[in-house]
Amino acid sequence: TNNINIMLPMIRRPATINSGVKLFSACLFKVKAPPHTADKIINKIQFIVYILILSYPSLWTYVCQKLIFLNLYMKILSINISEPKKIVFNNKELVSSIYKKPVDGEVEITENGIIGDKQADLSVHGGFEKAVYAYSYSHYKSWSEQMGEDYSNDYGLVGENLTIDDFDEKNLYIGDEVTISNCILKITQPRIPCFKLGIKMNDRKFPQLFSQSGNVGAYMKVLTPGKISKGDEIIITRQESSSMTVYEIMYLLYKDIQNTDQMKRALKISSLTEDIKEKFRERLLKLGDYSSL
Repeated sequence: TNNINIMLPMIRRPATINSGVKLFSACLFKVKAPPHTADKIINKIQFIVYILILSYPSLWTYVCQKLIFLNLYMKILSINISEPKKIVFNNKELVSSIYKKPVDGEVEITENGIIGDKQADLSVHGGFEKAVYAYSYSHYKSWSEQMGEDYSNDYGLVGENLTIDDFDEKNLYIGDEVTISNCILKITQPRIPCFKLGIKMNDRKFPQLFSQSGNVGAYMKVLTPGKISKGDEIIITRQESSSMTVYEIMYLLYKDIQNTDQMKRALKISSLTEDIKEKFRERLLKLGDYSSL
């Protein structure tokens, strides 16, 4: 009897669910067996899979999402840090760490964030649950167009610690664990902008534009400290069940503000910070829903 070994193909960062489907369509399985035997097996398996796809399209989409998530990787384009500095705005002296600058070489990450990076107001930024702030470089183009400025080389544009090539809020979930070098971080909440972001961008209305866009990036807590460098790959290695995307949480906060069912769903996400959960509890109370008490 011949030994027959059926293997799923290795998927290398399909950029979207659709591209993942194309990969599977091109080569569903590899079979180690004599050619005539392998052909029969592949034909049978592909026929069964195609029937399942046609009969249960939502199930196939779910499977593709899970496979893509397991293999999705991103890359750090810049690591940015700053210590609190005094700035003058409207003849008033303020202290802020939003003017972050790129650093070269390896940096150390502890449970409190990147060594050399400090926050001026820990009630808003930083701390154990919001130790590292990540933002997508793909959003820079949109802000350049809207603001009439060229931000293509302004790493740390919105005060992020990690400028990542494609950190997509619509595909990243609260509770996602990401591995960078020997570090493991977990996404805990979207970034909530304060007025200092408007000062940084020289536009009072920018914090509102920022929050309404949904392109806000995310805070992460540090599960495993270590060292990272510019150019390191970021791999999503674990996902919390029944979670919501960073974009969905932001949408609830600023647009879908009366959706009690979704707010109650968000409250069940163990990795979501208490700061965000408290906002939803307060809103539910105002809407007359006391089930979260």
